[in-house]
Amino acid sequence: MAVFVFKGVNRMGQLVGGERVGPSETDVRRALLREGIQVSSLKKKGFQIAIPRFRKAASLKELAIFTRQLSVMVNAGLAIDQALNALAAQQKNKRFRKVLEKVNEDVRGGSSLSNAFAKHPEVFDSLYVNMVAAGETGGTLDIILQRLAQYLEKMKGLVTKVKSALAYPIAVLTFALLITGFILWKVIPTFATLYKDLGAELPILTQAVISSSHILVNQFYLILLSLFGLWFLYKMYVSSPGGRKTIDTVKLKIWIIGPIVLKGSVAKVMRTLATLVTSGVDILLALEISAKTAGNVVIEEILLGARDLVAAGRSLSEPLKESKYFPTMVGQMVEAGEATGALDTMLSKIADFYDEEVDAAVTALVSILEPVMIVILGGLIGTIVVSMYLPIFNLLSQF
Repeated sequence: MAVFVFKGVNRMGQLVGGERVGPSETDVRRALLREGIQVSSLKKKGFQIAIPRFRKAASLKELAIFTRQLSVMVNAGLAIDQALNALAAQQKNKRFRKVLEKVNEDVRGGSSLSNAFAKHPEVFDSLYVNMVAAGETGGTLDIILQRLAQYLEKMKGLVTKVKSALAYPIAVLTFALLITGFILWKVIPTFATLYKDLGAELPILTQAVISSSHILVNQFYLILLSLFGLWFLYKMYVSSPGGRKTIDTVKLKIWIIGPIVLKGSVAKVMRTLATLVTSGVDILLALEISAKTAGNVVIEEILLGARDLVAAGRSLSEPLKESKYFPTMVGQMVEAGEATGALDTMLSKIADFYDEEVDAAVTALVSILEPVMIVILGGLIGTIVVSMYLPIFNLLSQF
């Protein structure tokens, strides 16, 4: 399997681009045509090392606030360019302000709002662009923007809950590492010099701690180089299709962590799909966009496979029920939604349910991690202290 980079035009006449994984260029081209994308450029992706961005052009919170304000202005009858001009002027984030100014220039130049947004994928992803396009086509832009704002606010709420729950364990772990580093850097060398002068016989545990201290003090650069090397190898491995799939598969199978990852992916996918379907976006395109929001290539492949089956005339619930990763309840509820003609409502209920499940699972995880972290901190410091006093006990026993 190889990664191919493509550019083309979708059913709505919008310029689109991205990456696809496939056995050959012909297979990828056929898959894109089935999605309604007329391919203008398709080539195999060369070797690249992704450089991580430390800050996006706009945070999820900033985008949600902007979308909410834009929906209010459009509903009040304000012209799009005037609304964009007003919202750009009040942005404190300079990068986001520049993006909005460029969007406004395109709109004033005759471009549709969705096409103007599509030129800035670092801020407005395919979900955002396609929903805005659907709103422009159906004359319900203010309603679509309102739904988008609600979606972004719910996503922000979920992220905030997870971050808040994990803040304490991370703080304890960081504190433990800092204390341990300080002891190894400042305290242990003093004991090492003392024992060397006394000619004391050192137990294995004491020797191990002193050696660790020596490496930290005198060969710190090697530690940094080793960590950077491991990070570099990991990024290279994850950037390959096979490596990313292996890592994402492992994530789903880790005890306690796996169910949280799965529930989080299901919640994001179902909410995205519900928002798109409600907004009138074609189900095949909605499945493709939703797959990209999963954050896990295993779930993404299941949804892309489901899209192909739906295109062939099968129901959406069938591949979800057959999947070993999607919970049984998801397939059953989707099936009920299809049968009653209320698929969008059922998808929203699934998303709400798994949002609560993620919240409960993270809270339970934190309740387990808190005492574990305290034990680890105490055990780590206690081991170092005991290792330093063992030679003293040995010396005292000789008298």
